[in-house]
Parts: sequence; structure tokens; C-alpha cells
Amino acid sequence: MSAEAMQTAASFVQQLAGDLNKGDLELPMFPDSAVRIQKAFRGEEVDIDEIVRLISSDPAIAARVLQLSNSATMRATTEISDVRQAVIRMGNKLIQSSVIAFALRQVERHENLSGESRIVLKEIWQESVELAARCYVIAKKYTKLSADEALLTGLLSVIGRLYIFMKSQEYGDIDYADLASVLTDWHPTISKAIAESWEMSEELANAMETQLDSDPPLKESATLAEVLSAARLILQHSESGEPLDASQYPLLLRLGIADHNESAVTLDAHAEAIDEIRRGLRG
Repeated sequence: MSAEAMQTAASFVQQLAGDLNKGDLELPMFPDSAVRIQKAFRGEEVDIDEIVRLISSDPAIAARVLQLSNSATMRATTEISDVRQAVIRMGNKLIQSSVIAFALRQVERHENLSGESRIVLKEIWQESVELAARCYVIAKKYTKLSADEALLTGLLSVIGRLYIFMKSQEYGDIDYADLASVLTDWHPTISKAIAESWEMSEELANAMETQLDSDPPLKESATLAEVLSAARLILQHSESGEPLDASQYPLLLRLGIADHNESAVTLDAHAEAIDEIRRGLRG
């Protein structure tokens, strides 16, 4: 990296730090309606009338919610065409997940993006879907955690990467490929900050922060942090084609995903369930 590029990257990092300190983490190109819906879920008492009103005010989001509520993912036996019924059928976490999945896809498809930017954003979108599907299956099959909240955790885990990339577009002379170290250092912290600003659960926010740890802090029972870390480990090894040795990762043993005798850990036994979630999120 040239001296000029290093200076630009340093300036960019300073901006990220300033954004975090001010709590100024608005996502560029992220649909305003999606943010309003997320904020409507804040607090212990959720106003279903307000959720229905906000979803209905955006025809594209309303259509997406109805589509998912009638999909095979929801095991729907009767078709519904009313947003309120869809909200009741799906529950808060799945509604939040469907809205975030929709919003991430809309960012990738924004008309003002260059072809190169679309490629990067498509990779971020695909990673969110793959992690969400694996988080859901791990939580459902190996823990007593809410699989719906694990799904939401997987989707949100990329939000820091999305933020960094979109902000980097404001620097015309910064190469996204030069941001590898910035991503590693900053995206978990930014993901956590955004989750906290939307008042997601403390456990979910903590999972954002430790998502790159291969052995997150041990608790008395399984946590969303462990589920997300395990999902990321399994996905990374699946994509690289390198065997995942359970003996190297106590996390996989703690969750019961593998035992000491396994030298190539996968979720192949749950491939159908993962694919079903994947299809549901992609729409």
C-alpha cells in the first residue's frame, strides 16, 4: 500500500472511530422503512398495530413478509394475504429477520452502485444468508436457544461489513481490498453498536462482538455467541474445502455438533433444513 493510500485508510479509520463515539451509525442506502420497523421492536412491549402499519406502508416489504409467511419455511398449511396475520404467524424475530434480509438485498440492488460494488455487496448478502441458515439449524438441533433469534443473529452479523463498505464509497481513492485489516478490527464492534442502537437483546449484541472468536467466552449454557462462532467456522471451512477438525475447536464439542473422534465436521446431515431456510430468506 502506498503512503498516500495508508494515509487515506488512516483517515477512514478515524471517521469510523468518530462515528462510533457519536453513535452516528446510519446505514447508507439502507431503506428507511426497514430501520423504522427495527426500531419499533425496541422495548419489552411491542405495539403490533404499529408494526403492521409500518410494514403495510412499504408495499415491497409487505409483499416480502407475506411471501415468507406463506412459504415452506413456515410450514404454512393455509395461505394468508393479510399483513397482521403474517405478523402473528411469524412472530417478532422472524419478522425482523425477513425485513433485514429484504433490506440487505435492496442495498445490493441499488441503482447507483457500480458493478464492482454490486459484487462486494452480493458477497455480503450471501454470507448473511448462509450464516443465518446455519445459526438457525445449530440453535434448533443442538441448543435450547430460540432458533428464530439465532437466525436474526446470523443475518445481522454482516451489518458491520456493510457499514464499512458503504462508508468506504465516500472515499473515492480508497481501495476496498486495502480494508481487510479494517474489517477484521472494526466490523464486529460496529455490528454490535448497530444491534445496540436497535435495542436488540444483550446476548445478540454480544454475539456480534465475539463473532470472529473460534472459542468465545464459556457460559453455563449455550449462547448466541457460540452459535454464531460455530456457524462461521463451519461455513469458512466448507467454502475453503479444508476439513474442520473438531479436536481443534472445543466450541464444536461443547455444542455437541461433533465429538473427539470426528476429523471432518460438517452440517451435511442438516443440508435440507439449511437449504429450506436459505430459500426462505432469498425469496
